[in-house]
Amino acid sequence: MVKLTEVQHLGKESDSQLRADVRKPGRQVLHVVRKARKAIFKGFKVSGSRIEKLLRAGSLVPTIVSTPQ
Repeated sequence: MVKLTEVQHLGKESDSQLRADVRKPGRQVLHVVRKARKAIFKGFKVSGSRIEKLLRAGSLVPTIVSTPQ
């Protein structure tokens, strides 16, 4: 996630080096995504207000691509 103050540096070599290890999701992000997925598997709509409320703040999606290490 890029802060608005850092947008001007996007695409530069220094930006790539800075973000090399930052791409891993933090514990809070994983917690929110897991909580959303649990609600979806219980039958709540992906586009419903409960899931939207959980994911909206971080522009997250209820998908886990691989197991975080």
